[in-house]
Amino acid sequence: MSESVFQVQGMTCGACSASVTTALQAIAGVSDVSVSLLTEEAKVVHGPEVAPQALVAAIEACGFDATLSKTHTPLVNTVVSIKGMTCGACSASITEALNAIPGVDQASVSLVTESGLVRHSAAVSTAQIVSTVEDCGFDITIDSSKPIKKDTLHTTVAIVGMTCASCVGSITTALRDNEHISEVAVSLITEEGSVEHTTQITPEEIKEIIENCGFDARIIKSSGSSSDAEEEVVKLQISGIDFDTDLSSLQYNVEAYLNSVNGVTSFELTLNESNEQVQDVEDELVINELAVSFNSSILGIRQLLHGLNEIAQEIEFTITNSVDQSSSAQLKILSRIKEIEYWRHNFFHSLALGLPVVIVSHTQEIEFWKRLIIFPGLYVVSLLQMVVTVYVYLVLGKVFLKKFSQFIRNRGKNATMDVLVCISISVSFMFSILSIVFSVWKGQTIKPPIVLFDTACMLVIFISFGKWLENKAKGATSTALSKLLSLTPTNCTIINDTSKYDEFVQQAQHNKGEMIDLPSSNISVDLIQPNDVAIVLPGGKVPADGLICFGETDIDESLITGESLPVFKTKGDYVIGGSINGPDLIHIRVVRSGKKSQLQQIINLVKESQINKAPSQGFADYIAARFVPGVILLSTVTFIFWSITCYVLHPDNLPMIFKNDDNGKFFVCLKLAISVVVVACPCALGLAAPTAIMVGTGVGASHGVLIKGGDILEKALSINVILFDKTGTVTTGEMVLNKYKMVGTSSLSEHDWWNLIGAVEASSEHPVGRAIVRASKEKLGLTFEEDTFSTTISEFKALAGLGVKATVTLESGKAHEICIGNQRMIEQMSSKLLDSGADIIEESTNSLAYVIIDNQYCGYLELEDEIKDNARDVLDHLRIVEGYQVGMVTGDNRKTAAKIGKELGIPESNIFSEVSPINKDKVIVDLKKRLGGDQNVGIAFVGDGINDAPALVQADIGMAMSSGTDVAIESADIVLIGGKNGQSDLSGVLNALKISNATFKRVKLNFVWAAAYNMIMLPFAMGCFLPLNLMLPPIFAGAAMAMSSISVVVNSLMLKKMNVPLIEKGNYKYDLEREIGMVDLFSLKSGTLQEFDMVKRNRKTRHSIRAKLRQLLGRNRTSQAYEMLPAE
Repeated sequence: MSESVFQVQGMTCGACSASVTTALQAIAGVSDVSVSLLTEEAKVVHGPEVAPQALVAAIEACGFDATLSKTHTPLVNTVVSIKGMTCGACSASITEALNAIPGVDQASVSLVTESGLVRHSAAVSTAQIVSTVEDCGFDITIDSSKPIKKDTLHTTVAIVGMTCASCVGSITTALRDNEHISEVAVSLITEEGSVEHTTQITPEEIKEIIENCGFDARIIKSSGSSSDAEEEVVKLQISGIDFDTDLSSLQYNVEAYLNSVNGVTSFELTLNESNEQVQDVEDELVINELAVSFNSSILGIRQLLHGLNEIAQEIEFTITNSVDQSSSAQLKILSRIKEIEYWRHNFFHSLALGLPVVIVSHTQEIEFWKRLIIFPGLYVVSLLQMVVTVYVYLVLGKVFLKKFSQFIRNRGKNATMDVLVCISISVSFMFSILSIVFSVWKGQTIKPPIVLFDTACMLVIFISFGKWLENKAKGATSTALSKLLSLTPTNCTIINDTSKYDEFVQQAQHNKGEMIDLPSSNISVDLIQPNDVAIVLPGGKVPADGLICFGETDIDESLITGESLPVFKTKGDYVIGGSINGPDLIHIRVVRSGKKSQLQQIINLVKESQINKAPSQGFADYIAARFVPGVILLSTVTFIFWSITCYVLHPDNLPMIFKNDDNGKFFVCLKLAISVVVVACPCALGLAAPTAIMVGTGVGASHGVLIKGGDILEKALSINVILFDKTGTVTTGEMVLNKYKMVGTSSLSEHDWWNLIGAVEASSEHPVGRAIVRASKEKLGLTFEEDTFSTTISEFKALAGLGVKATVTLESGKAHEICIGNQRMIEQMSSKLLDSGADIIEESTNSLAYVIIDNQYCGYLELEDEIKDNARDVLDHLRIVEGYQVGMVTGDNRKTAAKIGKELGIPESNIFSEVSPINKDKVIVDLKKRLGGDQNVGIAFVGDGINDAPALVQADIGMAMSSGTDVAIESADIVLIGGKNGQSDLSGVLNALKISNATFKRVKLNFVWAAAYNMIMLPFAMGCFLPLNLMLPPIFAGAAMAMSSISVVVNSLMLKKMNVPLIEKGNYKYDLEREIGMVDLFSLKSGTLQEFDMVKRNRKTRHSIRAKLRQLLGRNRTSQAYEMLPAE
């Protein structure tokens, strides 16, 4: 299946988006449709038989303008058997031929197994693959061809030690025996293995399977098989083509160049055969265009563009889908500049023309107007009103007429709010025209005919005013996303010669001014590539994600991470593209740029949260699509009912309004029917969910919480159990020194002791070694990363599974033999060392590193995985104040897990220890089964690693730390990007739940208001209250309809005022759990369904907690304390 995203212009209400949805769903081959009214986008999942152009035509048939933004076709895995290969040259020629096919992502051919694996787009047929191989002179059969599942990963492994076909066969068999591995291709020639697998198995486990076969393995890369992480699509406009251009030669040269460049996966070249440069300004259709898909890890955009521009001197290729252009276009859409200006213009023009019509209409009975007759039946006053109203109706009301004409062409389908407005205005206008014609026909000279021109004009005035205010309010709902888009840099300065950069850095290490004079170029941010070195001046925007390689500064990341204060960054620290540099010059080495940068991913997540609708929003769209026909029917019934009542059933016993109206009974019946059409408002229903979701996701983004869809907001209400991963989630994932002890070192000072152990571990890549180096530098006062130990090291050796050893010479010239390792190392070295190390702590749950200097035991270092600063306070708040059941899932042993749990306040009965990565999701499955299933328990899982991906997918809501792996972030429903020093802050978990709950409650409130408005106003307009002499004229019905939409949007905007709880270390001034005595003990590991129902978080338990907290906080009434109270 393919996924296409379209920009749809002209939608104004929920009925519009519903009509587009209905039209697209009616196309054979379309499986899923999501339309966002606010971002004006439609996402369509469809089969390969459905062309994007057909989808555009379907949208345009509904009366809206549509352009294709992007389309993505998932890749297909085709496994083939190839006969006739005799040597490595055979397999190499086939591989080269297959990789040359446009649309083939990767091809690997094994000489030994006589098989091949081709990963390609759905546009590449198996017949093409067969034909290509046969053209190489070999026989081929297709074994299988299957689409790659979205949650499938592609892992490439380097394998050392294979010598024959049996080696390849044993590895292939072992891997295929695993149920989570779908495809395997192992090459003896390249000594690599290509494995397609689900997230249920990690790359590390694949490596372990291979090693268990007796071979050494190393992970080269692991990524989503769809190649989204690395494949980019660039669209280029071709300028300079004229009548003298040889199009066939140009086409040949372009195709030859692209086919010869490594990294280009596919391309599509469109040239105008008439040798003209044609561009349709209205449709923004570029005729001469080149679209190139390429692997950004192999080929840089700058290199690609440079090569294309070298083809012909007079031809120039320029990017048309740049990040800057996309952001500018999206900003215009989000800020509603075009719509706001249109409706403002419409309102003031209609007001200037309509008010005189209203005044004249209400004074046409005076003698002055009665005397001004052109000829019998045609009065000047009627003609003046008609002339002005014709302009208002045909010019200022053309947007409504356009939608109505589309409604007629579609035979009454795809009705929108604009159709109702047009019907109301048209009925008023046509009635007035017929009234004048009838007056002329009769030759009336007593008084001017009855007309409703004032009603038509006032409806346009009120609707235009309402649309103006509504679009201004809509623009305000997306301020967070607009701010993110405005952060997108446009230009940047890069170092020309990166190969000599390190020399410059060394020479100018202490002279920051010289660094500015490095040979550099100013380029568009779209041309920046990974590994470029960019110069960021004080106050400038960071152009891309990267690592600081020179300088130190304060970075303002507030709009991206929610961190209010600038964050100090120095060499080696990660910076985010779009953040603002502080007072000092820095250089960064680019890691991710353009559409792959974290800023662009954040923007895409916020936009997708609009396209991916909550189920309740889908229901609202369903109602809105059927609302307009229902209202037209009600209006017709109203007119017929009151007409029959007035002229047949009770002509003498009518409400006073019929008797008091000078224009007669028919006029009152007509006005009632028009009021019904005008007052009905599907807009309020259609805007109820998207406006609240847009504001809510914007508030979340400003607090470091990225919510991927409206359905996530709805799920958050049902969450009552939260499970946390340990390493990297509740802990920093980095070892720190807890305590140490020096013994038997009378000949060494403490300074020398730290110098010796720091120097040895400086050559180690082990996490414990890195922690010891940091601790050593801290003890020695070495504050900069470039600072080194005052030693000389030789004969360094890593002892597998034991530790490290080396000979280290101090500044004094004295050499020492140093060994640092675990208890097994001591046991192997000498039993005497065990005897002398009487202080060894066997019961410690932390990592111990023992120090041996010159074969003497000289102490130990105890290191631990540091708990994040506010982890305990956040977990306490979730358990005690919010009433969630909190647990921890970890692969650590029971003793270590219990120690961490005790520090976090998690009882041992809620800790799942010694859980292998592959079984983390099974913990969630077991909990759901034991606690009543999806209808009774909602589980959120918070993690950060590849091994957390299955659990993140299995949970009702998966939350991933942005400091975690790409796989975890991709698998999660919510991404937490707040925090300090590159560590995701756990308070984001609380913020995510609070914001999600508040947003969806606002959605429900909007729905209640929209439904209540229509339930009250429709009977009012239909005349149900006429016996009480209460009537709703069409003019006031239009005003009420406009205000209903505005009120929904304004109600959504109130979300911006919500405050998230401020949870910091030491925020609790008293022991809540002890003072309140209300935390019911429940075991997640063994608790029963009955026990869970008694303690699970719901409205009743939240109310109980709130009452007890209010009583307690009566002694400590602080605004911050009351902010932490759970919502009712």
